[in-house]
Amino acid sequence: MHINSNLTSIITNNVLLRNESAFSLSTGKLSSGYKINTAGDDPTGYAISGRMRQQLAALERADVNATTGKSVLETADGALNEVNDMLQRLNELAIKASNGTMSASDRADIQQEVDQLTEEIQRISEQIELNGQKLLDGHLENHGYCENNKNVQVEEYNDKMKAGKYEVTLNETFDFDNHSLTVTATVKNASGQTVMDVNLEGMTYPKYLDSELNSKDSLDPNKNYDGTWISEGAYGREGEDKKQGGFVKICSDGTQYLTLRGDNGEELNLRLDKVLTGPTLSKDTDGNRYTKYNNITDEKLNFTLTGQGAMDLHIGANEEEVVECSLPRISLERLDIDNLRMTTKASAQQSIDRVSYALKYVSASRAQIGAYTNRVEHSISYLAASNENLSSAMSRIQDTDMAEEMTNYASQQILVQAATSMLAQANQAPQQALQLIQ
Repeated sequence: MHINSNLTSIITNNVLLRNESAFSLSTGKLSSGYKINTAGDDPTGYAISGRMRQQLAALERADVNATTGKSVLETADGALNEVNDMLQRLNELAIKASNGTMSASDRADIQQEVDQLTEEIQRISEQIELNGQKLLDGHLENHGYCENNKNVQVEEYNDKMKAGKYEVTLNETFDFDNHSLTVTATVKNASGQTVMDVNLEGMTYPKYLDSELNSKDSLDPNKNYDGTWISEGAYGREGEDKKQGGFVKICSDGTQYLTLRGDNGEELNLRLDKVLTGPTLSKDTDGNRYTKYNNITDEKLNFTLTGQGAMDLHIGANEEEVVECSLPRISLERLDIDNLRMTTKASAQQSIDRVSYALKYVSASRAQIGAYTNRVEHSISYLAASNENLSSAMSRIQDTDMAEEMTNYASQQILVQAATSMLAQANQAPQQALQLIQ
């Protein structure tokens, strides 16, 4: 029997300390709801759950990004819906003005509404925005540029055209006596492979028989044009869809918008500045006034399509998990309804075709935006499912099983109480040595 070294008390005290430590851990798990409160609780589980927490936070942010992007797309589609309604009204007015029962004053009244509708379409295209960002002014299209000719610009290109360098050989021939235009273009990629081989032959000039064309419609402000105006408009091949394969849109100032379309859905839109086309006023053999342009022969154009400019929606938790949404530019020139006139029967009939093209363009643009919207909606659903599954996996690693831990807590509590009681008994043992002294 030893007084200075009470081994029973030491052993009991060590057991008590272990029980108290286990009891403390159990209390922490029950109070926090986590079974991993410090890295020492489970080093591997702590590292895994940390990465999962980061992933969950990123997924939640990606969900907000996708939802905001969906709002942008819905805003753009709402604006295009109004543009579509106004184009439908323009179509009605064109058909109405084409009727022989309309008088000159009736068509003048119709022209006033036409002017207001086209101005509103232009205003919407320039001013529709969300969070201070314009949506339909063209800056959210895929960007590209011409390396060797500043008078040629890349207006847009679709998703079928991959980013990279291209060479375009362009020929443009005007037959002024027969009022026809021929355009050929070969588009090759950096490897020399032909991407598009466009041949638009014998595109006939539309004729606007508008007796009320005034000086503002002319390149020469000192002249007041009466009679046939045969230069301005969009020209394509004859057929069911005359703009299939491509077409040329010529503006009143001589600027040209050239659309090239490939057999596999590729599309490249170029803007040819009037400096390149060199418009001059002239008359044909029939006395019709028109704008004469320079022929373009074997023009070698080097383009770089950057693959940038479209609205990138970061809808994933990792790098480069984005959806590129290219929003089209909506303008009177792009829709081919600039200087739309319905003051004569002939010009009103020509307007029917122009408005029909504008309706097709807007419908195609809305279909594209709708496709983006559906894709983003699926992404939102995928993010929700990923969040759910990842949360479940992380819960199994770090969350406390309250029923199991409560059983363990009760057990540790009893052991602490028992050890405390036994320590008290062990501390009483040295007193028995007094009996040896008595």
